[in-house]
Amino acid sequence: MTRIVEHLSVAELERRYRAARDVTEARHTQAIWLLAQGRAVLDVAGVLAFAPRWVEQLAARHNAHGPGVLGDQRRRNGRAASVLTAAVLAALAERLKAPPEDGGRWTGPKVALWMARRLGVERVHPQRGW
Repeated sequence: MTRIVEHLSVAELERRYRAARDVTEARHTQAIWLLAQGRAVLDVAGVLAFAPRWVEQLAARHNAHGPGVLGDQRRRNGRAASVLTAAVLAALAERLKAPPEDGGRWTGPKVALWMARRLGVERVHPQRGW
C-alpha cells in the first residue's frame, strides 16, 4: 500500500476531485483520493486506466510537494512566447490581409518563410506556419 501524506483530508481530496474543471487535474486528484482511502496502486491504476508506475509517480509528487502539483503542469511552465510574440502575431495578421509575394494563397510553409524573415533566422519549421 502506498502511503499518502495528509496534506488534505480524504474528504477535501474528494471535494477537489469532484469540483475540478480540468480533466487531468480531476483524474490525478482522484488517484490520490483513492490511495488516501487505502486502495492499492494496482486497483487505482485499473480504475483510472493509468499505468501503475504513473500512479506511483503521482503519489510521490503529491507527497513531496502537495496537491498543487497535480494536474497538467505544462500549462503553467512560466515561459513567455518565444517565437510567436504578440508583436509578431500582430504583424502576421496585418501581412495576411494581402496575398503572398508569389500570389496564390497563404499556406503554412509560406507563413513559416515570412516568420523566418521577420525574426531574422535562417529557417522556421513549416509546421509553425499552420
